[in-house]
Amino acid sequence: MGLALTGCSGDGDGADGGPGGTGGTAGEHAVETDATLGKVRGKLDDAAAAEVLADVTAVVDGWIDGGYGGDYPRAGFDDAFASFTEDARELALGQPAVMSNAEVGGQVEEAEVTSRSVTVDVLGVKGKPAGATAHVVLTVELAGGVARTDQVTGRLLLTPTKDGWRVFGFDISRGEEGA
Repeated sequence: MGLALTGCSGDGDGADGGPGGTGGTAGEHAVETDATLGKVRGKLDDAAAAEVLADVTAVVDGWIDGGYGGDYPRAGFDDAFASFTEDARELALGQPAVMSNAEVGGQVEEAEVTSRSVTVDVLGVKGKPAGATAHVVLTVELAGGVARTDQVTGRLLLTPTKDGWRVFGFDISRGEEGA
């Protein structure tokens, strides 16, 4: 039951400080996130599962908005990883071409996230959420010195902490649409 959540557990322990689930909220995005609840494994009631969906979606929105949205040209993308554990943050910062627009941010005049969806699978243990996997698909249109449309897909692995949900692992890919 916990295999999907333990595959990347070495990326961080979730015990380090920092903000948790403080991502974007409804109304802040050019296009809203299509968020759905996926599989719920273990014991967790509908209200708790719905709360996990909302909280995890907020974390994902924070990453998307900080990593792919915003004003351009720009060089700073660190805020995209505010809800990542320290280990996951370091890994993400080491992949600027995939985990954000950092690699092209200085050449881009505009970046627009034109579609964003997340499906959240939840693991419940004894009626409490013990972990979540956010399956993400988004489309980003870049204009300026770099002009293309990219699709970002994959999953973020999250754990609940006293500070909110934290990303402790990820498996994300990015490619140009139609390439």
